[in-house]
Amino acid sequence: MDPSSPTRLAPGGRLPELAMTSAAGGPVRLNPPGRQNPVIVSLHPRCGECRAWLRRLADTIVELREWDAHVVAVAATQEDAVSLAADLPFPVAADAEGGFAARTGVAGAGVVIADQWGEVHHVAGGGDGHDLPGPAEIVDWVRFLAIQCPECQGEAL
Repeated sequence: MDPSSPTRLAPGGRLPELAMTSAAGGPVRLNPPGRQNPVIVSLHPRCGECRAWLRRLADTIVELREWDAHVVAVAATQEDAVSLAADLPFPVAADAEGGFAARTGVAGAGVVIADQWGEVHHVAGGGDGHDLPGPAEIVDWVRFLAIQCPECQGEAL
């Protein structure tokens, strides 16, 4: 897939179920069971700007967890995942087969924010550039998703 092409995953879509491997070799779920709102970050391979942005995101981990965020960084290779995981308080998954990029259309630097049911609410970036939301904006998104009530979603009995 051409990394400069627009993403296919868009608000209203669903996160795909993908089998990904963590830097430690275990499984990583993009959308775990329970009340957690996925924040999936894809990166350019070995990119200093992406790594610096991830460190800024990591600085907000207390707030992100307070609002039920489930952050996963997606690296291009297992080697990149291992390198990144040492500095981050959230899982790093290797997309060595390119499944995440192929299934979502998010290649390069991108962020996908979904609710606990896997419905996508925000997609940013996904190309050669670094047009990513700031960490405070990501905290705002997960706060918004965390305070949504089932009744507002039409799930009341």
